[in-house]
Amino acid sequence: MWPFQRKKSAADEVIEQMDELIGIAHRKWDQFCTLLPFKDDVQLKDRIAAFMMPFSEGARKNVPALKKAPGAVILLIAAKGIERSGTHSREEIEQALGIQLPD
Repeated sequence: MWPFQRKKSAADEVIEQMDELIGIAHRKWDQFCTLLPFKDDVQLKDRIAAFMMPFSEGARKNVPALKKAPGAVILLIAAKGIERSGTHSREEIEQALGIQLPD
């Protein structure tokens, strides 16, 4: 037994809050889609890019653990929130972003 505990890193805090953060992204995506409907010919990658500007800014401002997080972490949270919303399939999101989402 080691009497010292290491201080939680920002990454540890993000991991602990991940489910809640994905839930927030889900709700924000639903609001975004309702308030800013796009024409059918607007590609998903462009919709996600438009969403990421306010979402990323809000996440960094309101979640201390995300203040200095890489953009890829916030994009992952947003992508998983979009997936959870059900508006687009996992495959559509992966294709639009050119990445493979974790389970």
